[in-house]
Amino acid sequence: MVHVDASLLPTQRPLSDSELRAVLEPLGRVTSHRMLSGGTFCAVQEATLNDDIQIVIKTSVPDQARPDGRTPLLTYERDLLRSEIATLEALAAVDTVPVPEVLLTDFSRRQADVDILVMSHIPGVAWDTATQHMTPAANKRAWQQVGGILAGIHSVTAIRFGYPAADFVLGATSWPAFVDMLIHTATDDAATWGVDIESERLLAALDAVRPTLVDVTQPRLIHNDLWPGNVLVDPHSGEVQGIVDLERALYGDPIQDLCGSESMNTGEPNAALVDGYLQAGGSFEAETGTGPALGANARARLALYRLWAMSVQFIEIVPRGFHGAWVAHHRATIAANRHELFRQLGV
Repeated sequence: MVHVDASLLPTQRPLSDSELRAVLEPLGRVTSHRMLSGGTFCAVQEATLNDDIQIVIKTSVPDQARPDGRTPLLTYERDLLRSEIATLEALAAVDTVPVPEVLLTDFSRRQADVDILVMSHIPGVAWDTATQHMTPAANKRAWQQVGGILAGIHSVTAIRFGYPAADFVLGATSWPAFVDMLIHTATDDAATWGVDIESERLLAALDAVRPTLVDVTQPRLIHNDLWPGNVLVDPHSGEVQGIVDLERALYGDPIQDLCGSESMNTGEPNAALVDGYLQAGGSFEAETGTGPALGANARARLALYRLWAMSVQFIEIVPRGFHGAWVAHHRATIAANRHELFRQLGV
């Protein structure tokens, strides 16, 4: 969603040297470790074991409440590490989706006061840090491959919509019911944190798009956050080495991934991504049988998903404790984009 170069945020709780050694003992002896930067939610660390194998350790957000009773988590963010594990396991057999292998999990809270996920290390450079130095051809190749990867992700189906953690507590048997739940949790979170997301207009947008939500009848796995910061590439060729941060994955409408890949876009989806998606056999209009291009219903749904994503990004500035000169520009960009999306939906 957004790349932040900053010190640890309130949501991040990395493991200490002693905790790392205790947790990773079943895999080997830790010879070195370091914090990985750029994330705004979970803490992510890299460690090297005595056999020179590199691994990645991800820890959940501490769930202790503040003195005022609030936690830094938004409603949809509860149990996201469990969602990520479920998603990685679901994708392990999909050859076209290069995701890390789950090596170890620890939810016992015996070694640390957070949940722990240990994964294999994927080589490559975060695309968002390399894109300005890549050739247009390499960037186009990366977008096309991301489209193909999304098609592979969407091939995984379920019988229920929503987030896979905790038996789909935040989930529903129909897409309209789940989206209604998702939008209302955003308005509730905005009230909790005192953030004005123009909730009445957001609910009006939901009402305007609601008739199109019934088009989505098959829950399909979506990454929901596959922007360039979560894509590892070879910057010379644009070859995608792997994708990461599947904590926000859910079962829903494939069109929502057009939002997750470009969360600040209010216009046409990236053409190379769509081309790669279609070449890999994907179809964003599969539910209605109207062909591969986005029709009016799909465009309306995409606008609503973008509104939800930008509303969440607007809210999270407060509980995340974002600070620095970049925040004012970030907030202004979101506000302008939300205004445009409201206009598109006529609310």
